[in-house]
Amino acid sequence: MDDKDVKRIESTERIIEVAIELGIKVRGNMGPCFRSERHKDNEAPTLFFNAVKNTFMCRTCPDVGGSVVDLICQQRGWQRQQALEWLEHRAEFDRRTHSMYHGKGRKK
Repeated sequence: MDDKDVKRIESTERIIEVAIELGIKVRGNMGPCFRSERHKDNEAPTLFFNAVKNTFMCRTCPDVGGSVVDLICQQRGWQRQQALEWLEHRAEFDRRTHSMYHGKGRKK
């Protein structure tokens, strides 16, 4: 996978949707940090998602933040390549199921 593919994946996969799929309880553009051991109130929304830039950051943890790929790596403890493969598989699944449910319309 070259840099062009990585940029495409990072720009097309919506970070808030990925965060929800990872189990983060997102409300609006905020959620609790997945490094709960660093926070006094584990459910306090310190994780901020920027949907326009497709990035995230924790207001408390200086090392928690980045792109959609970084979110997966940091939350799941995966290597970058594994996160990219997961996103690629997720995108392929979305494409296939979209065509099944959003075809050319109902037959009359």
